[in-house]
Amino acid sequence: MKNTASFFEKLTDSEINQIRDQAEIKEYKKDDTVFSKDDEGDSFYVVEKGCVSIFIDDSDSKKILNTHSKGGYFGEMGIVNNDKRSASAEVSEESTLLCINKATFLNITNNHPSLAEKINQVLPQRNEELILRETLINTIGSDSKKLYVSIKGDPSLRETALFRERYESPVDKIIDKLKVSLEDLLLNRCVYQLNINFNSGEIHLYTVFDPFREKIYIAETLIEQAYINRHFIEMPYDEKTLMIKSIYGFIAEQPQYKKLPDQWRNIFNKTSKIWEPLQKDEISKVMNKLSELRSVPNFYLRSFSINTIQDAIRLQFNCDGTHIVNSGDYENFLDENFSL
Repeated sequence: MKNTASFFEKLTDSEINQIRDQAEIKEYKKDDTVFSKDDEGDSFYVVEKGCVSIFIDDSDSKKILNTHSKGGYFGEMGIVNNDKRSASAEVSEESTLLCINKATFLNITNNHPSLAEKINQVLPQRNEELILRETLINTIGSDSKKLYVSIKGDPSLRETALFRERYESPVDKIIDKLKVSLEDLLLNRCVYQLNINFNSGEIHLYTVFDPFREKIYIAETLIEQAYINRHFIEMPYDEKTLMIKSIYGFIAEQPQYKKLPDQWRNIFNKTSKIWEPLQKDEISKVMNKLSELRSVPNFYLRSFSINTIQDAIRLQFNCDGTHIVNSGDYENFLDENFSL
């Protein structure tokens, strides 16, 4: 994304000169660092000449978030939010920058309403980008075709995983029948999310008719057809999709929703507009692998979560590692890591 709006637009020559008089002029060579992620956000920058890239390190490579050429400006987020830098800034060609410290920046915006307005206009968009970037998995699951997040937990559990005796869990005894029932709940009944705890035998379920409450069941009960019929209303998958969309629509009509900051309304509006549920065949493919994941010799599945609303399958293994993948890349992930 390239920023071309000039910070000095609508200012008189006299006002521009006053700002330059209060700024420190800094010269940078190509590839010089202006600031790094997690630095204190104590300065604001305007590009006088050249170009600056704003980036984050993403899987050992740089992901460019924005570029600023002459008249472009950056660094206001750290000052306004009273926060550390959320990304790094690097000069992509020889550049001259106006560096304005925090106190001077706040004084300038207080005395120049047009500048304050310009900053306030761009803040919601930049806050929105920051919120999505900082969220491990955003509200729609993933913004790319490939999702793979790995989180390491207690190192002592990883180090002793191969030496701990393995026990058959209550779920293992009924896994083949259970996965058929759970797939039925997701595809043909009111359930939209389920979490399996293999060690304890608990199944945590969420339904569209009571979306804010988690219900906990013993695994053995969910292989009994009469029990399922009593507790879970039959509902075609497309009807469940329409109901979820209508719930999003209802929330958007509430007065509290309309009071949200712009960045949050933008995020939720985009989510509800583009949201589609997991494909039915993807759900079946994911559920069919549960038995094999429990029988992996050393690093076997300990807990599992799937949500038809959010394309992010969560798997936690006995070595305390958590992996999150999207449904489209699920089988590749298993093949690469477990040869399944």
